[in-house]
Formats: sequence, C-alpha cells, structure tokens
Amino acid sequence: MLKFQKEIVSDALLRVYTMNDLDPEMKANLIEKYKEELKNINKEISKFSTLVEFKELQSLRDQLISIINEKIADIDRRLDELKKEIEKNNVEIKENKEEKKEEKDELDTLYEQVNSILEKLEKIDS
Repeated sequence: MLKFQKEIVSDALLRVYTMNDLDPEMKANLIEKYKEELKNINKEISKFSTLVEFKELQSLRDQLISIINEKIADIDRRLDELKKEIEKNNVEIKENKEEKKEEKDELDTLYEQVNSILEKLEKIDS
C-alpha cells in the first residue's frame, strides 16, 4: 500500500514540476507539499522494512536452531543404536588417545562455529 502511495505522490510531484502554466507560488507550494508527503511515506516504508527484515531473520534463526536440534537428535539416536549393538555383540572398543583428541578437537571446532553463528544471529535480533 505504501509503495503504491509513493508512486502516486511521485507521479503527482513529477506532473507539478513539468507544468509550466501554474502560478510559480502555487507550484512551489504543491512541490513542497508533495515532497513532505513523499518524505513521510519513505519513513513509513523504512519502519516496515526494518520490521519485516527483523521477522524474517528471527524466523531463519528459529529454523536453523530447529535443524541443528534435529541433527543432534538423529546423531544421539544413532549413537544409542550403535552402543546397544556393541554391547549386544560384546565388542570391546579400543580407542587410542590420539583419536579421542582429534574427535574432541573436531567437536570443539563445530561447537565454536555453531556458537559463533548463534551469537551473530542474536546480535542481529538485538
């Protein structure tokens, strides 16, 4: 609606500028009136644009959190299945310290990346 109003006011302003048969004082008054209307409409558009962008980012953030939670739940389920299978077959798991450290480093890196993304999203929400 605001964009449509902006077009109408812009067209009116353009028409006033191009009308040479108007009284100069009347023309100046109309130009000033339409400029003021255009400025007010632009302020309203800016307010709504900010609100729309905020809502979109908030929705994207919620979707990202949901996806991450789903993936973590999937991983946890699979780990539980594997653990039960290992226990069932009485398989001994031997991991050396180096493998554990690499896995921990990878998890720490992933955790830091996720936290970084969430912090950025929270800053955008603020």
